[in-house]
Amino acid sequence: MKTKALLLLLLGILATTGSTCIQDGFLVSVNVPIKATFPINAGPNLVFSGSQTIKLSDLIDASYVDNLKNVRYFDVRISTTGTYNGTVFVTGSIDGSELIKTKNTPTPWSDLATPQSLLTGTTKFDFQAAGLAQLMAKLDQFKSNPNTTVTLAANGTLSGETPVPTGLALVVEIYAQADSEVK
Repeated sequence: MKTKALLLLLLGILATTGSTCIQDGFLVSVNVPIKATFPINAGPNLVFSGSQTIKLSDLIDASYVDNLKNVRYFDVRISTTGTYNGTVFVTGSIDGSELIKTKNTPTPWSDLATPQSLLTGTTKFDFQAAGLAQLMAKLDQFKSNPNTTVTLAANGTLSGETPVPTGLALVVEIYAQADSEVK
């Protein structure tokens, strides 16, 4: 009971003394889920490539876009969908800067059914400093330019099972957050 009375007293003092803490805006963290799926064509061709351009403002509610204060990434993941009895060698890029690539040897396709993560570490891929720097630059640009886009691209080679079955895809996901001021 004493705690509630003290809280009411403090709120009353804050409300009547012109305190600005009640009138100040606050930051809301909003997820910015950047994701590109690269389908791999079925048939005899074991080489694949593709790119997708993504407008970052399309990924969050429009009411947050004009008040962005900070944007950051917290993970990059790569995974596969579909069943393939073979290996893959892949390179992924952002705006032409290499972001991720398989280590020196091709990786079993089935190993990538579980997403490989920058955050938790991976023995299958190397993350490239140039691509991470480009990602950070684009996210920083997004704070002041709502028309910011990123182009994610992937190319690689399969080996093993031929012809390539239907339903295969490579998925690149960038987990980012934006802080937007709400007034």
